[in-house]
Amino acid sequence: MIQNPLRYFAHLADSKGPRAHLKLGNRHFYLLNDPELIRDLLITQGAAFEKFPRIERTKGLFGEGLLTSEDPLHLRQRRLMQPAFQRERIADYGRMMTRCTQALMADWRDGQELEATEAMSQLTLEIVARSLFTTEAGDKAAMIAHELEVVLKMLNQLVMPWGPLLLGLPLPASLRYRAALRKLDEIVYGVIDARIASGEERDDLLGMLLSARDAETGERMDRLQIRDEVMTIFVAGHETAANALAWTLYLLAENPGAREQMEEELDQVLGGRLPGPEDYPNLPFCQRVFQESMRMYPPVWILGRRALDSYTCNDFTAPKGSILLVCMAVLHRREEFFPEPDRFLPNRWLNSTAPKFAYLPFGGGGRLCIGERYAWMEGVLCLANLAQRYRLDLLPGNQVEPLGLLTLRPKHGLRMRVSARVQQR
Repeated sequence: MIQNPLRYFAHLADSKGPRAHLKLGNRHFYLLNDPELIRDLLITQGAAFEKFPRIERTKGLFGEGLLTSEDPLHLRQRRLMQPAFQRERIADYGRMMTRCTQALMADWRDGQELEATEAMSQLTLEIVARSLFTTEAGDKAAMIAHELEVVLKMLNQLVMPWGPLLLGLPLPASLRYRAALRKLDEIVYGVIDARIASGEERDDLLGMLLSARDAETGERMDRLQIRDEVMTIFVAGHETAANALAWTLYLLAENPGAREQMEEELDQVLGGRLPGPEDYPNLPFCQRVFQESMRMYPPVWILGRRALDSYTCNDFTAPKGSILLVCMAVLHRREEFFPEPDRFLPNRWLNSTAPKFAYLPFGGGGRLCIGERYAWMEGVLCLANLAQRYRLDLLPGNQVEPLGLLTLRPKHGLRMRVSARVQQR
C-alpha cells in the first residue's frame, strides 16, 4: 500500500468488491466503489463525518482554509468566498487564461523538446498568481512555487503513520519543510500587508478576500484566515490544474484520432482567432476531452472521511471512528460504470449511463470544490489555446506511470516534442 497505493486500492476493489474492508490495528478502513453509498457519505449523512484526520498534519500549510476546516467555519468561509467564483467573474479569469497560455507559447519552437508537466506547472502558476494577486504575480509567484515544492514533498510523508515522528526529528527534510513554511508565510503575509497598507481595492481574488463580509455579523476575515485561504487557492489552482493539463496532453498524444477531432472543432469554431470564455459552450468535444482525462487521471485521486459515530446505510454498517475512503483513481475505472475503462473515449460522455457519484473529479456534497467552474474554464481554454497552435508528442523511452501523492502526478515526468500545426480555415 505504501509503495504503490493506486495498484493496491485497485486490487482491493477487485478482490473484495465495492465495499472493501481493511483493518489496521484497531482502525477499520473501507474502500467504497458503491455510488449510492458514496452519495450517502458525501451528502445525505455528510454531517456525520469529518475529513480524514491525517489532513490535520497539513495544517502548517493550509491552516483553517477551505481544504481543512470543518463546519461551522467551513460553511462560513464558503459563503464568504462564493462571489469570487460566480459565472461573470469566471469569464474575466478566462480572458486572462488565454493571455497566459499565449505568453507561454511565445517561446516555443517547432521541434522543441520540453517536459510537459513542468510547462503546465509554469502556466497554471502564472494563472493562479494573476487571479490572486494581479500585479504582484511574477517573482512573488515563482518564490511561492519554489517553497511549495519543498513543502508538498514533505506533506506526502506527513500523511503516513510515521509522519509526526519525522516532523519531530531534526532531519534535513523536516528542517527544509519548516524553513519553507516560514518563507511562505513571509511572502504571503508580505503581499497581504502591502495590499492592506496601500488601501487600494483591486478586482482580484485577494481583493475579494479582503473585502468579503459575513452577511450576518458584518465581520471580515482576519489576516490569518486570509493567509490560509490564499495558500489553499494557490495549491488547488496550481498543482491540480497543472497535472490535469499534463495528463490531457499525454492522452491526446496517445490517441491521435481524438486529437484530430478536437483540432477540427477548434478550427471550425474559432476560424483562426484566439479562444475566449465566450467560446466555451461551443467547444463540447474539447470539454469531453478534459472530462475523460480527469476520469482516467483525476488530479485529486482520493478522499477520506472519519465516522463521528457508528454509521449505517441500508445493509452497510461501520463502527465509530472508521475511515471511509473513495479512491477516484479506482472508482473512475470500474468497468460496471465505464465500459472499456482503460481506453480514452471522450465521446463516452455523449450517452454515459454512469451514476452521478461514480465520477468525482471535484469531490461532492458540501465540500464540492468551490473552484469547479474556474477549473473547467481553465482546462478547456488552455487546452484550446495549446491545441490550436501546436501538437505535443511523447518522446521515445518515456516510462509513463501515475504517482499518487497529494495529487496524481506523472511519476517520471512527460518528455514531449512540440510540433507546429497548420490551422484549417
